[in-house]
Amino acid sequence: MEGAFRLVDRLSGALARLAGWAYFAIGLMLFYEVVARYFFTAPTIWAEELSRLVFIYATLLAAPFLLHHNQHIRVTALVGLLGPGARRACRLIALAFVAAFAVLLVWYGLDAPLNSFARGRTSGSMLDIPAWWPQAAVPFACALLALQSIVEFVRTAMGAPLPPENVTEE
Repeated sequence: MEGAFRLVDRLSGALARLAGWAYFAIGLMLFYEVVARYFFTAPTIWAEELSRLVFIYATLLAAPFLLHHNQHIRVTALVGLLGPGARRACRLIALAFVAAFAVLLVWYGLDAPLNSFARGRTSGSMLDIPAWWPQAAVPFACALLALQSIVEFVRTAMGAPLPPENVTEE
């Protein structure tokens, strides 16, 4: 089972690295757009919309990696005061909520991209990107987040060491 868990971890890590490079690409695209627009009076039709699309995917695809490394925003004032058993229970409850919420987002988030794909909807801009491309980011990324949260839930339930609740402990 741990081999399958490591596969999920590697996938999350690879997607997080891809997200990092995507942010770098966004910076390059927007830099190019600024130079083209203000120095050459020749704005692009693609930079803003494409950078927005890449931003959506980069942000959402990093979530499973952040969950695996316990780097999501969290409030630790109360949990940090609890003993190990209660902290483990709180972590299991939180991971269960993350998994349930992610599954709900997959379930309800699939309708929009499937509908847009079936109807051939596009962004309506000059670039005219198919509307399902950005819409598919939520169910796709949330499916990966649900998978990672299930892996973390099982690890925690099986007695894996708890991550530190306070950043100063790391």
